[in-house]
Amino acid sequence: MARRGIKIRDVEEGSLGARAGLAPGDEILSVNGHPIPDEIALKFYLAEEQANVEIRKITGADQLVQIDLSDGEPLGVQVEDFQTRTCNNACLFCFIDQLPPGVRPTLKVKDDDYRLSFLHGNYITLTNLPERELDRIIEQALSPVYVSVHATDPELRTRILGRKKADDLDRKMRKLIAGGIRLHTQIVLMPEVNDGENLEKTVADLYSYYPGVNSVAIVPLGLSDHGPPRHIYKPVTASYCREIIRQAAPWQQTFRREIRRTFAYLADEFYIQGEMPLPDTSYYDDFAQIEDGIGMVRRFLTEFHAELVRWRKPRPGLCGTLTTARLFYPYLRASAETFNQKFQSRLQVQLVENSFMGKNITVAGLLAGRDLVAALEGRALGDFVIIPNEAVSRVDGILVDNVPPDDLERHLGTPVFPSGATMHDFFRLLCERL
Repeated sequence: MARRGIKIRDVEEGSLGARAGLAPGDEILSVNGHPIPDEIALKFYLAEEQANVEIRKITGADQLVQIDLSDGEPLGVQVEDFQTRTCNNACLFCFIDQLPPGVRPTLKVKDDDYRLSFLHGNYITLTNLPERELDRIIEQALSPVYVSVHATDPELRTRILGRKKADDLDRKMRKLIAGGIRLHTQIVLMPEVNDGENLEKTVADLYSYYPGVNSVAIVPLGLSDHGPPRHIYKPVTASYCREIIRQAAPWQQTFRREIRRTFAYLADEFYIQGEMPLPDTSYYDDFAQIEDGIGMVRRFLTEFHAELVRWRKPRPGLCGTLTTARLFYPYLRASAETFNQKFQSRLQVQLVENSFMGKNITVAGLLAGRDLVAALEGRALGDFVIIPNEAVSRVDGILVDNVPPDDLERHLGTPVFPSGATMHDFFRLLCERL
């Protein structure tokens, strides 16, 4: 079988790559003798002053191109996306198995790809990682890596991941750490499965790897109305959330005393569903696990008040509707009231229940277009509607049920805007664009 490299999609006119004779459709097979399976490897091996680049031309002919990179000029080529490596586990709680019909295709991919972990913070189990890929992570310093642990007891972890035999988690983690790779870890907490003494053991074991394991995110089991029968799993309740907060508090105090970090962080859902006060900013340290719902609300509140003092008054009569899901609704409503009081605007916040996924799914990022329409249709919306930015796929530009924001706009007869990637974007939308 002929070796396959990475295909060039585009070459910038006049660029170093163009001057070297690279063209769309060519494949980059190797750089200085190293195989090039993806763009990450390409960038890593091009970080030299001289590069011998082996190319397979679109005609099928192979050639070796010598490129001088000593002045730091980029190659100027765009290459194809890598094919995502998928998961071969059968986790008890797998959220992809709980997706309803009609969900956007990209959500159906069971990724377990260390490259996505490095690039985007996706969690991987390490079960599907051969030795050569562990070596590559270390060689190319693909750090940090986010690891789904769930339990350090081998038998329990095997059961949770739906595997036939235990994997070598401890050895793989120790190898990565010894190679200079920092790990952030995750525990999806399932009542009466990996909580109680099992949770205490898992957190203690992970703490023994510190600072190689830099943090632990503890997140509650999420159950949609689809997939395996919901009666199999005990749901996370308000009283359960309060019990987990009480259980974690002594560990967190010990960690802060010993390493000046909380180390094991509870997801926002535990505090909100348990009707407990959110921790202050210092609890979250560097917010390393924010993409896993750790400190997202606290950061929003902190950044909202910081932006509030920076901006002047928006246009007179600013009137519109903000939308969110149940978990974040009280905080967004209070923030909108603060905004209205300062700027004499008329922002309202509409709670959107998630019927598409199930009413136990309370995060804004999984709101469906049909649920937004159901919540907003027939209401006085003002001059615009703002939907959560995280509900719109950064890849496809659509909501979880394949509905693009433009369709919402046409259906509601009101302009619809995503909230923006940052708090500054959100305030710029409100104070300049609308």
